[in-house]
Amino acid sequence: MRLQSSIFEEVSLLFRGELSDPLLEGVTVTTLELSPDGRHARIGFTLPPERQESGPAPVEEALDRATGFIRSQLAVGLNLKRVPNLRFVCVGVAPRLLATDGQGDES
Repeated sequence: MRLQSSIFEEVSLLFRGELSDPLLEGVTVTTLELSPDGRHARIGFTLPPERQESGPAPVEEALDRATGFIRSQLAVGLNLKRVPNLRFVCVGVAPRLLATDGQGDES
């Protein structure tokens, strides 16, 4: 369980700052399930609301392209000899948040 939690944290950090593909902006990692033998990780993610219309396919393609980078960063960041194979699965669309930055209604 500790390894699963560490991998989840590391992948979440990568999504927040290291992945430069614009298709992955706003994508959030929500779950990570590590197989009992540690060879496979199933990572659930949510799409940002603005990507709902295009669906998960473009994001899944971008994640396929980024998988090698993500695995290499996991190997370095967690000092892993064997990094699990990663499979990304869309689990939904993130709820739209209310604007809190002063934009919107000006009374």
